[in-house]
Amino acid sequence: MRPFPRLLLAAAALGVAVPAFGQALIFKGGERWEVNDPFKVDTSVIPPKPVIDNKKGTISSLKGTVERTTVQDGTELVMTRKLAEVERIVWPLPERLTDAQNNVNRGEPGKALDNIEPIIKFFEPIKKVPGSWWLKASIVKLDALDRLANDAVLSSFLDNLEKADDGSIPELATKIKLARLMQRARRGEHEAVIAESTALIPQMDDPDLLARLHLVKGSSLLATKKYEAAMNTFLRVPVFFGSQQEHVPKALLGAARSFRGMDTPATREQKLEDVSNRYLRDIVTTYPTSKEAEEAKKLLPKEDRLQAEEGQRKIQDAAVIPEGAAKPAAPTAPSDEGNK
Repeated sequence: MRPFPRLLLAAAALGVAVPAFGQALIFKGGERWEVNDPFKVDTSVIPPKPVIDNKKGTISSLKGTVERTTVQDGTELVMTRKLAEVERIVWPLPERLTDAQNNVNRGEPGKALDNIEPIIKFFEPIKKVPGSWWLKASIVKLDALDRLANDAVLSSFLDNLEKADDGSIPELATKIKLARLMQRARRGEHEAVIAESTALIPQMDDPDLLARLHLVKGSSLLATKKYEAAMNTFLRVPVFFGSQQEHVPKALLGAARSFRGMDTPATREQKLEDVSNRYLRDIVTTYPTSKEAEEAKKLLPKEDRLQAEEGQRKIQDAAVIPEGAAKPAAPTAPSDEGNK
């Protein structure tokens, strides 16, 4: 099967639809201005320069305006509109946003921040306008800061987001609450995290949020040695929210660690360590560029690690992950115990 274009894969990971190509601002009254993409650069020159089409408008986030040059009766006229007058944005998924999400998935939060900051600053004046990428970019930044585990910087960013939240972006308050929950988990407040995430899960219907909530809950269950409940919670991610691909390797790694914890003399006949190793091999083979793949290698016995790395090399050589890549068996309906 031919692999999907990179843009489609990235959009799927971000949970968004892919709009038509080209950038445009729709002003009140329906007037449409095609605009230049500030993230598109001409790399054939040194240093690279932004690609500017004089027929299109140019946005100045600093001034809060967009200018466009037109020719009337042989005379050039500069038209200016305020960004505050924009009521809709048509903008394809920025490549830098895709790169930032990939950086996060590969465990490169510093690079993710380098890629995401220009997008956040650019869309800041029009962050509440439908079609803006500000919220998605901010969520990726949250993920990057969470990976860095720098709670001082993360707290400051969350404070700024809370001040900016006027209720016009419904998902934002929930995203902030989830980030705060992750901070509490890092502080060791696991029982409170388990209780709060359990209460939040029934209130959510967004697959991305639900996947994240199950991950943070599963991690706290694992930290408190509630291994079976942790395993059931982690496995709900690939079973029920498998379309949220960026979260699946984290869930599989959590499940593998849970099976390790469940491996006791009383459960020896179930060969839970072997089950754990199957999950770890799957992570290395199926998600070779993820941070979780590196973690999985550290947990695998040498023979299993070499086997997984060989499968990883075959997939990388083929330059595409087969659609039918084998996955370890997972419960089709995890016990509700994981959500108690």
